[in-house]
Amino acid sequence: MEEISTKHRVILRSIFMIIGVILFGTFGYGVIEDWSFLDSFFMTVITISTVGYGTPGDLSEAGKIFTSFLILSSVTVVVYGFSNITAFVVEGRVNEFLRRRRILKAIEKLTGHCIVIGAGTVGLTVAKELARKGKKVVIVDRDEQLISHLLDEEKKNLYYVLGDAKNEEVLIQAGVTRAGGLVTTLDSDAESVFVILTAKSLNPNLNVIARSNEHESIKKLQYAGANNVVPITEIGAHRIVNMLMNPVIVGFLDSITRSGDLELRFEQIVVPEEGFPVDGLTLGEMEIPKKVGLIVIAINNGEKNIFNPSAGTRIYPGYTLMVLGEEEKIEKFNKLLSEGAFTNQNKR
Repeated sequence: MEEISTKHRVILRSIFMIIGVILFGTFGYGVIEDWSFLDSFFMTVITISTVGYGTPGDLSEAGKIFTSFLILSSVTVVVYGFSNITAFVVEGRVNEFLRRRRILKAIEKLTGHCIVIGAGTVGLTVAKELARKGKKVVIVDRDEQLISHLLDEEKKNLYYVLGDAKNEEVLIQAGVTRAGGLVTTLDSDAESVFVILTAKSLNPNLNVIARSNEHESIKKLQYAGANNVVPITEIGAHRIVNMLMNPVIVGFLDSITRSGDLELRFEQIVVPEEGFPVDGLTLGEMEIPKKVGLIVIAINNGEKNIFNPSAGTRIYPGYTLMVLGEEEKIEKFNKLLSEGAFTNQNKR
C-alpha cells in the first residue's frame, strides 16, 4: 500500500509540474507579448511539445529569450512528467496482465472446485461463504467492476475469470471440466439456461445449482440440467410470512445460526468407508456429544432421512450425519472420523 501511495504521489507531482509549465508559459507570453490567453496558451503548447507550427505574431527580443528559457525548462520537466505517467499506465497494464495470467495458471491446477456464475450480491456472498469453508471457488463475470476488489486484495480460495459464462472457452478457463459444482446466480434465467447447457455439455457429471428469479423458469432450468433450483423470490416470500406468523421460530433459527461471537452451523458429515467399523456403531457408542460437543439432528442412510435419531440408531460407513454445533467442533469431528478414532472399541 505504501508503494502504491508513493507511485500516486509521483504521478500527481508530474501532472502538477506539467500544468505549472503550461501556466507559466501562458502567463509569460501574455505579459511580455500582450497576447490573448488563447494565443499565449497555443504558443506555450507548441513550444514545449517542439511541434513548431510557428508563432501567432513576431516575437520581441524579450519574447525570444523567454521562449528559449521555456524550451530548456520544459524539456526536463515535461519529458520527466510524461515518462512517469506513461510508465505508470504501462506498468499497471502489465501488472494486471501478469496477475490475470497467474490466476489462470492457478485455476489450471484446481480440481473438484466450485464455479460461481455472476458476481452480484448473491454470487459474491455464495463465493465468500464457500471460500470461508475452505472450498476453492472460481467466480465468472463479464463486468470487471463487480469483482474489482478481488484484484486489489488477495482473497484465500477465491479466483476469478473475466468473460461471458455462456462462452464455452470462458467456462473451460474456469476449469469446468474438472469442477465439482457450478452455481448460477445471474439475474436473467434465460442466460442461466444457456450457461447450464454449455457447462453440462462440457462436464455431464457437474452438480449444478441454479438461482431462479421466475417461477416459470424452474422447469426450464431443470430441463437444461440443473440438479437443484433455488427460487429466490419464493424463498424470500415464505420467510416474510414466517416472520409474521412464526416470529419466535424464525428468531430461534436465526439465533442458532448467528449468535453474537458464537456461530453455530448445520453441517452434513459423511461417515468414511475406511477407518469405520463395517458392522457399524450406534450413536450411543460413538458418544458424539461427549467427545466433540455436537448435536446429531438427523441421519441419511442413502434412502431416507431419520430425524431426531435415538442413541440406539446404528451408523454405517457411507451414512450422512446432519449435525449442529460450532465450526471448530465440526472440524474436530471430521478429523476424528478421518483418523479412524471411532472403532468397535467404543462399544461398552
